Amino acid sequence: MMNTIGWKRQLQHIVLWFFAIVFHLFLLVNGSRTDHFRHTPLRNSQKLASTTPPVKLLISSNYVVIDNGIVKVTLTNPTGSIAGVSYNGIDNVLETDFKDTNRGYWDTVWERPGDKDHTFDMLLGTKFRVIAQDKNKVEVSFTKTWNPSNNGTTHDLPLNIDKRFVMLRGSSGFYSYGIFEHLKGWPSLILEEARIAIKLKRTLFHYMAISDDIQRMMPTDEDRSDGQILDYREAVRLTNPSNPKLKGEVDDKYQYSFENKDIKVHGWVCNTPHVGFWVITPSYEDRNGGPTKLDLTSHAGPTSLAVFFSGHYAGPELGVKIKEGEPWKKVFGPVFFYLNSDSGDNHPTLWEDAKRQMEEETTKWPYDFPESIDYPHANARGTIRGQLFVRDRYINKNPVYAKSAYIGLALPGDVGSWQYETKDYQFWTQTNETGHFNIIGVRPGTYNLYSWVPGIIGDYKYHYDIIVKQGSDINLGNLIYDPPRNGPTLWEIGIPDRSAGEFFVPDPLPALTNQLFNNTTQKYRQYGLWDRYTDLYPNKDLVYKVGVSDYRKDWFFAHVTRRTRSKNYIPTTWQISFKLPSVDPKGTYTLRVALASATYSHLQGRINNPSRTMPHFETPSIGRSNAIARHGIHGLYWLFNFQIQGLQLQQGENTIYLMQIKGGNPFYGHQYDYIRLEGPPQQN
Repeated sequence: MMNTIGWKRQLQHIVLWFFAIVFHLFLLVNGSRTDHFRHTPLRNSQKLASTTPPVKLLISSNYVVIDNGIVKVTLTNPTGSIAGVSYNGIDNVLETDFKDTNRGYWDTVWERPGDKDHTFDMLLGTKFRVIAQDKNKVEVSFTKTWNPSNNGTTHDLPLNIDKRFVMLRGSSGFYSYGIFEHLKGWPSLILEEARIAIKLKRTLFHYMAISDDIQRMMPTDEDRSDGQILDYREAVRLTNPSNPKLKGEVDDKYQYSFENKDIKVHGWVCNTPHVGFWVITPSYEDRNGGPTKLDLTSHAGPTSLAVFFSGHYAGPELGVKIKEGEPWKKVFGPVFFYLNSDSGDNHPTLWEDAKRQMEEETTKWPYDFPESIDYPHANARGTIRGQLFVRDRYINKNPVYAKSAYIGLALPGDVGSWQYETKDYQFWTQTNETGHFNIIGVRPGTYNLYSWVPGIIGDYKYHYDIIVKQGSDINLGNLIYDPPRNGPTLWEIGIPDRSAGEFFVPDPLPALTNQLFNNTTQKYRQYGLWDRYTDLYPNKDLVYKVGVSDYRKDWFFAHVTRRTRSKNYIPTTWQISFKLPSVDPKGTYTLRVALASATYSHLQGRINNPSRTMPHFETPSIGRSNAIARHGIHGLYWLFNFQIQGLQLQQGENTIYLMQIKGGNPFYGHQYDYIRLEGPPQQN
């Protein structure tokens, strides 16, 4: 009996010892974890209500302070700029050497027809009001109202602006969204861009992260000021940086651009204390230009941006042009500004946590907390479903699934017009392996459904308008895309994916390298690659032999001008050499030329006679994307379809001469997406 009792006591000690070890391990792990907080509204989490302080609002004549015990945000009153953000012992993560209205702010660039120049406007409010206030949430508003009676007497932005800021209980950050309104009868207006800009403290934030493979210690503003300005002011070679490892490298904010669909989270990390500041964009429904429109993210400064629209990688077509008397209203955001920290010093740890928070914010979209009636919550929106197929009998006899197709809703328009639409909202997704799609969270309105399929040229448009109402769940069923096709493929160059990324991207000059991009996937971001064409083809232009050449090695990623010894930039003519075993002299052949971008480009084509006075085919003068200068591999998409009579071809060797006739500038030219020659139509 005594032995049995002793054994039981010994077992109890072992169990207690085991749980003690587990508990200490928990404390160890918990002590080194990333500090973040869920952003669930209090009515959904009683536990959160009992463990986090309520949201407080303090209003003075000059400032509005919102504090939830985790983050404290100071806004200027009544102008509505972000003067301060306090977190984790840092009194202000923003740059205090700047005026309190220049640290975190909304801005736009605008002009009126006839203006000699555009105006940079920081959208400073003139009136403050509290929209909602309780222990779980505070939402405040800073408005700027245009007075029509001042039209013609003052040069003021003819818009009503409402900037909103929201803080939730238990949230490790804050939200901002804005409402732009142009009333009926007001004068015409051109908005070139709009954004939120954040200027972080320069002595604290040196490590930037915008993707898994683009993150590093960055140069300072002073490093850039002391550096060598290159072909344009944004590109600077660092000659005497504070970090010696960066000496000789090139820094340019456009090197850190990303597509709308990928601008979900980016930001900066402070070493001591170990704190991250992140811009999280859970939806791009308020952006224009579609899912692959490129724009700025974070860059040296340290600066972080939430860009709502701009002409970057597109040109003035992507500005918002409001006609005389036209009513217009649009909500931009909300954007979430997230702060995190831990007790370690591994910067990617904070990046991974920021990505986790981005996923959480994306899951919660559309948010249920904005108070504006112009921002419909989830229950006021609709859903569009369906399945997309591609039917190209020269590839497959039967329709095939449109895999990974980009498919979305935008204002009614022509085929491909979504690319230029700027005034309303767009809702995009990608199809799955069987072409199924489900577009959720669609605002009520009238739309067209558009799509394009990687690997297939051209654009699809559903032939009926789609009217989305509150609670709509519309199943469009099976949709068929018949891409441009007249005859069988005789030859092709590239991949029809609206990008020049598959073509040959040269190495940068050693003296103009950013070490961050020394890999195959990001090499196109290096500075000065356009000038490498002259190094590779100093006297004669590119010649591509179909069936012999490899577009991955032999087709330069941009059709640019050539630099002469006197540093002039002259037009260039590329050749495509190909053999035809036979030619139908009465048949019609089709040459399809898809461009991934164009900048003041004018393409002319001649067949078997480069000296012919008139080209056999040509494009108009097109494009202001600046993608070549701004380290892009695409901008706006262009598709040209040229008919070639059989009499213009010959049995055996043929050559197509592609001449970009605009000279005088290193950045004039275009980037090809895909080229295909089709034979005459064939009977089934």
